[in-house]
Amino acid sequence: MKTSLTSQTVLILGYWSAILASVLTIAFIVLAFAFSMKEWTGIEAYAASFNNLQMANFIPVILLAPTVIVLMACIHYITPESKRVFTLIGIAFSCVYAAIICTNYFLQLYVVRLNLLNGTLEGIALLAVPNFHSVFFALETIGYAFLSLATLFVSPVFRGGKMENWIRSLFIIGGVVGILGRSLLPLTDHILYLQD
Repeated sequence: MKTSLTSQTVLILGYWSAILASVLTIAFIVLAFAFSMKEWTGIEAYAASFNNLQMANFIPVILLAPTVIVLMACIHYITPESKRVFTLIGIAFSCVYAAIICTNYFLQLYVVRLNLLNGTLEGIALLAVPNFHSVFFALETIGYAFLSLATLFVSPVFRGGKMENWIRSLFIIGGVVGILGRSLLPLTDHILYLQD
């Protein structure tokens, strides 16, 4: 009785964390399009045109990171013992991703935003999001590389039905594309970014 009740709780928690992760990802994309940042022309121009809404899409990203960890933990719990090494590695990589990404976006909301609003611009250019050569993009790159690794390692546990095969394919494609993209990013001078 306890096992089935616990398993049911894990399935419900996993289901809703997957739904929440999807909603937060969509919210991030919609807000990024709605309040896109101008092309980087220097910290003074960024500060002059700065609006708090330009950072609205950071909130869903901060909430997404712990949601991914919960989802990975639920996947780990329901995975057969023989494949749990993959999900445990996925949890570990997800935790690294969450720590980096939450820190990175919180620094934007707290340090960068407040300094922009107060006119304290010295040193902020190295942290600012629109600056493709900033600390933000370095942390962003490594953070999402760890998420890509997490999805790759978790993908083998999804086998069987159409839904499982579809999830496995998405995890593999997302993982490979994420790792390749993140590996090439430091080698290029330009990156794909939506701008005005």
